[in-house]
Amino acid sequence: MPEALTREIGLLRTIASQIEERPLPFERVTQEFLRKEGLGHVKEKAGNIISLGMSAHQAFGDLTDCLLDRLPAMERGSTYADVQNELFSFIEAYVGREPSTIAATDAEALFARFEHWFAQRASSRRVFVPCLITRTEAPRFEIGPVTFEYFSRIRTSDFWPSLEGEAILDRHGFEDLLKWMHEGDACWLARVSVDGCEQRRAEEVAELALDLAIVALQLSAPALGTSTMARLDARRGTSQKRTLSESGGHHNAGWARKEPGLSIGRGTLEDILRKSAPVIAAVGNLVRSFTSGSFRLPTLERAWCDAAYWLHQARAESIDTIAIAKLETALEVLSRSESTRGSEQRILEILDAFFGLAPEAPINPGSLISARQFARRIVRDRSRILHGTWSTLNARGLGREGMEGFVISVVRMAAVEIDAYAHTPVPSDDIDGFLRWMRQRGDAAT
Repeated sequence: MPEALTREIGLLRTIASQIEERPLPFERVTQEFLRKEGLGHVKEKAGNIISLGMSAHQAFGDLTDCLLDRLPAMERGSTYADVQNELFSFIEAYVGREPSTIAATDAEALFARFEHWFAQRASSRRVFVPCLITRTEAPRFEIGPVTFEYFSRIRTSDFWPSLEGEAILDRHGFEDLLKWMHEGDACWLARVSVDGCEQRRAEEVAELALDLAIVALQLSAPALGTSTMARLDARRGTSQKRTLSESGGHHNAGWARKEPGLSIGRGTLEDILRKSAPVIAAVGNLVRSFTSGSFRLPTLERAWCDAAYWLHQARAESIDTIAIAKLETALEVLSRSESTRGSEQRILEILDAFFGLAPEAPINPGSLISARQFARRIVRDRSRILHGTWSTLNARGLGREGMEGFVISVVRMAAVEIDAYAHTPVPSDDIDGFLRWMRQRGDAAT
């Protein structure tokens, strides 16, 4: 038995020992039914069901992980649910199979099937995603693989389907999309180029890439109404807020506008993109690594993308305590912290490498708080929120604005510095090597 396939063969044998075909039950197949029957997974077919016992269910999950480990392109380019659906179709043939007859050829057939399955579905795609940037019209702009076009220009741009092929069906889909944009008051359409993915996964990657591209604008102009810039279908709230309260027989009504980019007038967006060109370019390169699956520095670039997404979610968060937790998480995933003590140490390293601050140095000129105290407070606040020491809905002493500004500065600098670090002769793809390089560069500049 080839040693390399021993695990897969064992999992297939476990599945074969507990997979069976049953008549379709009279009652609905619910979690209660599965518990009562001792089943872990069921697939309904015409007039019957294919079921897995609990041990086979665990083996089914482990076998899915084996497939994804051995086929990394498929792991990136397909959804977990699609892989499991296809795997269940494969193992249906094992109903009634004697487990001892399963050998290396069966495991090889499994991998061959999935290599073919994924190759038939993966391709380069361009995904169109409506988003809310600003209501003010501005020229087309790009952030890495993401191209933004204003609503009024879509029909005359290269976004619009040509008259070749099935143009009527293509345009029908576009018209539906534009109608949805109009109903949702979304003025921008993003086109995202994604490589090596099947359709559903490509759409997921495109939406995440758009979120990361929007972070470039949030880093470049944090004070110009960028916090609620988002995809049309993301959690963003309404374009306005109305309040009404009563006290002593008198009513007090309030109203405020909440559109993204409200203070970005004509010409301002172009000015932001021009003045922040290094940040826009660096973020664009990181987003391109994400959409292509071809990372220059996989560990560092993935860490930045994860951190940027947490920052994006924190900026849209209405509750300060949850925003603080998300902001500190952004720092944790960027620096790959592994514990509370590790988080504090990593923040101290960031303060040293990014800002040249020693642990006992004041966090700002004239401040009574040292860098060490600042790092400790950040980690403490998040821990108190997540572990219930502080009420999520009634916490005191939180400095969201300062924390948000700090994390924005770190994520912005990290984007530019990682992009520069990727072009050095032999960069080390780990946070320690990156921070060491930053400190050396800072010392040389000093």
